[in-house]
Amino acid sequence: MTIKDVDKFCYLGSTLSSNAVIDDNISARRSKASSAFGRLSKRLWNDHGIRLDTKVAVYKAVILTTVLYGCESWVLYRRHVVKLDQFHMR
Repeated sequence: MTIKDVDKFCYLGSTLSSNAVIDDNISARRSKASSAFGRLSKRLWNDHGIRLDTKVAVYKAVILTTVLYGCESWVLYRRHVVKLDQFHMR
C-alpha cells in the first residue's frame, strides 16, 4: 500500500493543509453554516410565531457552532476575523 503526499485533506470535518493556511477551512465552515441557515429559513427564521430569543438560541446552537467548529486550533489574522464578522453580520 502506497501513501500519497497531498497538500490538503479533510479530517474530522476540518480541512488541513501542509502550509497551515486556514483560508480553505474558514470558507468551508462558512459554507456549511450558510447551508444550515438556509435550511432553517422556512421553518424558523420566517415563522413569526416563534419568539426572537428562541431564534437567537437556535442561531447560537446550530449556526455559530457550525462555523466555529475546530477554531481552537486556528491561528487567526485580521483577514480571517473580517471574514467571520462578515458572516455573522450577514
